[in-house]
Amino acid sequence: MTIDMHTHYVPQELAEELRKRDIPPFIFSKDDGSDWFQMPHGPLAFPASFTDMAARRDFMAGLGIGRQVLSFPGLFGLDSIAAAESYPLIQLFNDDVARLSKQHPDTFSGLAALPMADIDLAVQEYRRARDELGLIGAILPNNSFISEDHAHRLAPIFVAAQEIGGHIFIHPGRRPDEVPETYQPLSPAFDDNVAERLALRVQDQVSHCMVTLLFSDFLDAYPDISLHVANLGGTLPYVIERMDNVTLTRTPEATLPSSKANRVHVDCSSLGPRSLELAAAIFGTDRIVFGTDCPIFSTEQSLNAVASATISDADRELIFSGNAEKLLAAYA
Repeated sequence: MTIDMHTHYVPQELAEELRKRDIPPFIFSKDDGSDWFQMPHGPLAFPASFTDMAARRDFMAGLGIGRQVLSFPGLFGLDSIAAAESYPLIQLFNDDVARLSKQHPDTFSGLAALPMADIDLAVQEYRRARDELGLIGAILPNNSFISEDHAHRLAPIFVAAQEIGGHIFIHPGRRPDEVPETYQPLSPAFDDNVAERLALRVQDQVSHCMVTLLFSDFLDAYPDISLHVANLGGTLPYVIERMDNVTLTRTPEATLPSSKANRVHVDCSSLGPRSLELAAAIFGTDRIVFGTDCPIFSTEQSLNAVASATISDADRELIFSGNAEKLLAAYA
């Protein structure tokens, strides 16, 4: 049974509420009848696959996906806006994903969204999600781990997770202090490889998050929390050998960064077989879980990436299901 640890869902009721907004995040329709999700950094096509979970189950069955872990990503911009605006919508998501998980317990697991602009309220909602709703944990924005100082502001959430358990998924997303005071609609993108540059930026931010998690002592106080980071840890697998060489050159007595690379799990969402092979060499296949970013990215692409990577069948099995089963065992 393949377990997809990185998928997204928008309840229909939440979608209707987002259609009433005119500041990101909101949903709008174009003249051709297509629906679009306005994220802080630009629009994203919003097909029925975000909301139609009966069709999602059929889709999963056709591809051999046994379980999806569902979340509402910070990249959509909801968790970072003022808590007075975000909290009712976040609760709507959490309540509905809990309902869906209880209705289909063998198919879906849910991660709570949290109102990140109010940490006390975020802790309160985390506890409600775990204790009352039965969700397995929460999704957090990786920009909140861009430095150690930023990460420590989230310590109350981690204290709660250490106390009552939970899985933490760290996904691209902004911090509340990155929300502009006034919304200025983006002008049409200029022709300078914008999509490619944005991909680099996202992966760079994921990498900074990984540096905080791997090379600081932030996680030491929370040994019982399961955690994974999206997108194969960003660009870290490509530069960690340089980090080792810098260490050997400047502080040869220090521990090599690569020796700390297996402290967290990462998922393989939206990356290909060559990236997966490098990540496997750096992190170890026992630290990689399967992820697709469904329905934003292609599930088939992620399946093919793992299937065609130059790794053993045993390693493939770990990535497709074995590692995720261990992470989720406490929440079965």
